[in-house]
Amino acid sequence: MEHERVLGVFAHPDDADVGSGGALAQFVEAGAEVGLVVATAGDAGGFKEEGQDQIAGVRMAEQRAAAACLGIDDVTFLGHLDGEVRATSELVRDIVAQIRIHRPTLVITMTPEHNWTNLAASHPDHRAVGEAAIQAIYPASRNPFAFRELKASGLDPWMVEEVWLQGHHNPNHYVQLTPGQVEKKAQAVQCHATQFEDMAFMTQYVWELARQGAVNGGLGRDRYAEEFLRYSARE
Repeated sequence: MEHERVLGVFAHPDDADVGSGGALAQFVEAGAEVGLVVATAGDAGGFKEEGQDQIAGVRMAEQRAAAACLGIDDVTFLGHLDGEVRATSELVRDIVAQIRIHRPTLVITMTPEHNWTNLAASHPDHRAVGEAAIQAIYPASRNPFAFRELKASGLDPWMVEEVWLQGHHNPNHYVQLTPGQVEKKAQAVQCHATQFEDMAFMTQYVWELARQGAVNGGLGRDRYAEEFLRYSARE
């Protein structure tokens, strides 16, 4: 197995499932330790005013249920405000702490670049989390003198080996998925009832997106895949 410890770093509940759910399920099936870090609780989500004061708790529960569909039971919420995420020193430190706790060789996160062909991928919160994650991966998480309070609390430096960015406009890595892994991804997406009013459409979208990913990667029209920009974070 190429990676035995994988950490996903995302902005909102549902981001991991829609963008990387198949790959995450595949890592779990292969025996990897997989954890999710979500910057916000999705407190600006939903479609109805009624119950809005409870939406954060609902969406966190949805994310935990979705993660369980993928075989993941380690989900951490950082508590930043939905819709107001910025790549601040505080967010970078929070992600550094999670990297040092989980000690992954691979981090899957969100592109910090605008993707002019994908509006959802270009959400400001998504780009901010991607930027903060990249800053956390290099150089902060491996630097013993960055955020000294983390090392003082027992979180020793850690070097991530590889990064995959979802939603990037120029992917170079295609993860071929089995139909079972796409089904797990669809089930995970279906857990996010507060976000997707037309669940039949979203389920169809998950399958169509996986087919298109395979076509884009040259894998054929009868295959399934997710696409990422992959790069090495080694020195």
